[in-house]
Amino acid sequence: MNKVIIFDLDGTLLDTLEDIAISANFALTSLGFTAEETSKYRYFVGEGVFKLFENIFVSNPQPKEIIQQAVQFFEDHYSKQFSQNTKLYEGVSKMLTFLQKRDFKMAILSNKPDSFVKMCALKYLRQWKFDVVYGAREGVPKKPHPEGALDIVELLHVKPNECYYLGDTMIDMQTANSAGMIALGALWGFRDEAELREHGAKYLVKTPSEVIKLLAEV
Repeated sequence: MNKVIIFDLDGTLLDTLEDIAISANFALTSLGFTAEETSKYRYFVGEGVFKLFENIFVSNPQPKEIIQQAVQFFEDHYSKQFSQNTKLYEGVSKMLTFLQKRDFKMAILSNKPDSFVKMCALKYLRQWKFDVVYGAREGVPKKPHPEGALDIVELLHVKPNECYYLGDTMIDMQTANSAGMIALGALWGFRDEAELREHGAKYLVKTPSEVIKLLAEV
């Protein structure tokens, strides 16, 4: 079996919640709206920046033009302060080092804008080799559509059913299953066990060390 693993980024490799909340709240207050509690962003994120604000405004729907303004404020702000509080989750460094030493091909697939994903990877993950790093790209449907994941396995010349996909939300589990991959649910991220189990996690892992144990025999 080929040794390939695709990672989600936010809530899986990196704890980005506080910096996302800071920039999103900057956008909200700049437009005259009330800031949201950081903890609420666990359920706002995961589907891209435009959807982030749609989720915030779900009880107070706003026209597309307002959401686009919020997205612009967010992206301008986040590009300058994305690294103020962001960090690798405990155990991720050890997990990535283990996988690299075991000759796993590693990739990242996120719904975060592609430029931000590459920026975060360069800042926090450059000591490891990722064969492919993709965020949201023009012309490619966002997760849970399988196209981005299938693009990666095609580039790596492997079959989808030989690829593990590690993520922390239902979007990731749906992506893995729709692409025919092995879905690993990361319980240290933004969502809970019930969501991951309900949406098709093949395995649930409480810590990055459990990923090492699971894949040690691969």
